[in-house]
Amino acid sequence: MKKHFGKLMAGLVLCIGVGILTGAADNAASSQLRALDQQEKADLQTLTQQMADVKERHQADTTPLQQQLATLNGTFESAMQQLREQYDDTRTRDGEERAAIMDRIKPGYLALYNEKKMSLASVNSQEEKSVQSLRQQEDAELQGIRDKYNAQTKNLQQQAAAQRQAIDSQFDAAVKALK
Repeated sequence: MKKHFGKLMAGLVLCIGVGILTGAADNAASSQLRALDQQEKADLQTLTQQMADVKERHQADTTPLQQQLATLNGTFESAMQQLREQYDDTRTRDGEERAAIMDRIKPGYLALYNEKKMSLASVNSQEEKSVQSLRQQEDAELQGIRDKYNAQTKNLQQQAAAQRQAIDSQFDAAVKALK
C-alpha cells in the first residue's frame, strides 16, 4: 500500500508541477500579448504622427508656391485687363474718328453710331453683371463642394477610428478570455 501511495503522491506532485508550469506559461504568453499590443499601438501612433508631419510639411511647402501662383495669376490678369482696355480705347477712338468722317459724307451717320455705341455699352454692362453673378454662384457652389468633401472626409476618418477602436476592444476582450 505504501508503494501505491508513493506512486500516487509522485503523480500528484507531477500534476501540480505541470499545472504551475502551464499557469506560468499562460502568464508569460499573456504578458507577451499585452506587450505586442502596446507595441502595435505605439507603432500606430508613431505612423499617425509621421503622416501628420508629412501632411504638415507638404502644406508648408505648397502654401508659398500657391501664394506665388496666385500673385502671378493676379499680375497676368491685371496685364491682360490693361491690354484689353488699351485695345478697346483704340477701337473706340478709331470708331469715333471714322464716324465723324462718315457723318461729313452721310449726315446722320454720327447719330446712328452714337446710338449703336450706347446699345453696345448696355449689352456689355449686362454681360459683365451676368458674368460676375455666375462667378459668384460658381464660388459659392465650389465652397459648398469643398465643405461637403471636408465633412465626408471627417466622417470617414471618424468611422475608421471607431472601427479601429472596436477591433482593439475585441482583441483585448479575446486576450482576456484566454486567461
